[in-house]
Amino acid sequence: MSSYLKVTALSLCLAVAIGVAHTQPAHAASAADSAPVTVSDLIYTPEEMFGFDIERYLAKRAPHLLGQSEAISHWAGYSSISPKVLIALMEQQSGVVTRTRMRGNATTHPFGKLSRRSGFGPQVEDVAEQLRVIVYSQRDAELAAKAQGKVAVIHNPLRTLYENAGETPSSAALLGHAEFAATYGALFNETWGAAAKPSIVGGDVDTLVWPTNNFLRLPYPLQASWHVGGAHTNSGSGNYPMSSLDMSLGGGWGSNQSGVRVSSSAAGTFKRHSSCFAEIVHSGGWSTTYYHMMNLQYATNAVVGQSVFIGNPANTQAQALCNGGHSTGPHQHWSLKYNGSHYHLNQVTVSGYLINATGSSYDTNCNRFYLVKNGQRYCAGYILNNP
Repeated sequence: MSSYLKVTALSLCLAVAIGVAHTQPAHAASAADSAPVTVSDLIYTPEEMFGFDIERYLAKRAPHLLGQSEAISHWAGYSSISPKVLIALMEQQSGVVTRTRMRGNATTHPFGKLSRRSGFGPQVEDVAEQLRVIVYSQRDAELAAKAQGKVAVIHNPLRTLYENAGETPSSAALLGHAEFAATYGALFNETWGAAAKPSIVGGDVDTLVWPTNNFLRLPYPLQASWHVGGAHTNSGSGNYPMSSLDMSLGGGWGSNQSGVRVSSSAAGTFKRHSSCFAEIVHSGGWSTTYYHMMNLQYATNAVVGQSVFIGNPANTQAQALCNGGHSTGPHQHWSLKYNGSHYHLNQVTVSGYLINATGSSYDTNCNRFYLVKNGQRYCAGYILNNP
């Protein structure tokens, strides 16, 4: 079945049979890449979180992949990359979604040459993480340019992904835009990039309007005190927003964490990405995420209040890493997002503590990472009360 859709500002149309190799004239790559694709086109927005049911989609369109729905959901939420983008890349590379014409070992290598890992879940993790690196590197460049009153050069992140996989610039331009758009359109019956998405660059956090001074609270019970570590990126490395904090009451794997309660930072709508990872979408485009969890108390679309019990830190490494990842012991990995994108914690206030994070990931130097409340400075490793 063919799908005809507009993929560029030049009204370039492609007739594409999903799973069948495409041929294009030599000038098609440059024409297809002329309409800019921004990082915002790849972000997993709150609207998509609640408007696109991954499990339902796979049950209807690709029941053979239904068992992989949690892996896709988990890494989409963790990386902030749209699951529709990940699914379309799979189809484009291996034909594994429609099975119209599968290439290679599609069930264990759904992303083909885009990942060197083996296994469906590991490949999903790898490609989602690769895209996150590309997206946030460009985000940093845009923020730096904005601070200087300049406009950053826009790059298509998918083109970069394909170039990193060994494609020539012209081939990557076509694969990352026109051909990807055709695959995406056929899978989801919508035009790639047509829906307006808020910029993930936005303004500086201190210029944004928070609903109240106590909009965000520390993600553990009121009056409780936990250890709080240094700010870090979602992966713990790289030049991406230091949007995360690790918090715990201690204990190694196998310790009893059933009495250690994780709480919602603010009221909102619950999104269960996996058995160990959840997100709560708040007002004004903000959301908070909760990773390395067990005993999640809510399902997707549940409405929760602020400081409500939502689960416990996982007491086994297998549960803490329910779809892969890294963790050295029971703790709560908490992150802040804005419009679906991870947001830097510097100058954010949580439970009355003003966060100062100007160093690198896990920086414990108290001149670069500390929290201030009532004139007192708290450094990494301090025990913070949640008043």
